[in-house]
Amino acid sequence: MGKMSTSINHYLSDNRRFSDLFNGIFFQGKSVIHAENLQEASQVYHEVMGETGRSRGRKERIRDICKQLKTGGILRVLALENQELTDYTMPFRCMQYDVMEYGKQLDELKKKNRQENHLATMAEKICGLKRTDRIIPVYTICLYHGEERWDGPRSLSDMMVFGDSEDSFKKNFKDYPMQLYCLNEAKDLQIFHTEVGMLFQALQYRKDRAGLKQLLQQDCRYRQLDADTLETMSVMLDMPSIWGERKKYMEKDNENREVYNMCQAVREWAEEERSIGADERTHAVVRNMLMRDMADEVIMAIAECDQEVIDEIRKHYNLIKGSL
Repeated sequence: MGKMSTSINHYLSDNRRFSDLFNGIFFQGKSVIHAENLQEASQVYHEVMGETGRSRGRKERIRDICKQLKTGGILRVLALENQELTDYTMPFRCMQYDVMEYGKQLDELKKKNRQENHLATMAEKICGLKRTDRIIPVYTICLYHGEERWDGPRSLSDMMVFGDSEDSFKKNFKDYPMQLYCLNEAKDLQIFHTEVGMLFQALQYRKDRAGLKQLLQQDCRYRQLDADTLETMSVMLDMPSIWGERKKYMEKDNENREVYNMCQAVREWAEEERSIGADERTHAVVRNMLMRDMADEVIMAIAECDQEVIDEIRKHYNLIKGSL
C-alpha cells in the first residue's frame, strides 16, 4: 500500500469522518449515520486455498476500513476500499470482500448452532442454519483518490464479454454494481459536513498550485485545520515540508485548541519554490559563463550574484579559473 493510501486510510478511520463520508455518498449529506453508533469490525478474512498436508492452507485478505453500524437494533457492516490507481478487477474485488464477510457470518452462525444444539429439522442440520437465521448486510464504497481518470470497470458486467451482437443471455445476467466515488469527478462537495470535504476540495487542485493557493485564500476554514487534516493534506498534496514545519503555522482558536494555518503554509511553500527555481536558474547561468571562461566581474554583473556564489559553483564543477 502506498503512503497516500495509508494516510487516507488512517484519516478516514475516524468514526466522525467515516460517517460523514458515507452520509455524503449514500444519502447526499443527510445525517443518517451517526459516529456514536459505529464500532470497529474485523478487517481480516481467511480464504481457504486447499489442502496442504494434514491442514488446509489459508490466505489472509484485509479490507482497508471496516466498521459495524448499530441503529434501532439493526446491525450493518460498512466497509471502505481506497484506491490510488485504477484496478481493473475492482468490481470483483469488492464483491469478493462482501462474499467473504457473508461467509464469515454464516460460519459463525453454523458454529454457534451446532455448539448449542439449536438445529431441529433435517434441512437445518444439513446446512447448519436455522430457518429463522439471518445475516448482516454489507455496504462497500470504493474511494478513488488518484489523479488520472478512472478508466476501469464500474460493475461486474463491465468485466464480462457478452458478444458483439445483442446477447439474449445478457438480460438474465445478475450484475454486481460497485459503489465507486472518484474524487477527480466529484462536483458537489457540499454533501460533506466535516473537514473531509475540505480535504477532497484541496485534492482537486493537485495539478494546479495557483488554483490551490486561491482556494486556501478564499476559504477561511483552511486557516484553522486540525493536525490530522494538515498531515493528510501534506501527504496527499506531496508537500511534506508543510507538516515538517507545522509549528510555524500553529495558532490557537477561540476554544484554545491547536489549529494550523494552511493558507500561510502554502504561501510560504510557494515563495520557497520560487526561490529555489530562481537559485537554480542563477546556478545554470553562472556555470555556463564559467565554462566560457568569462571574467568573474562580468558574471557578477550579469547574474546579479556575489563572488562567493561563483567560487562555490566553480568548486562544485571542478572548474579552474582561466583554464579555457
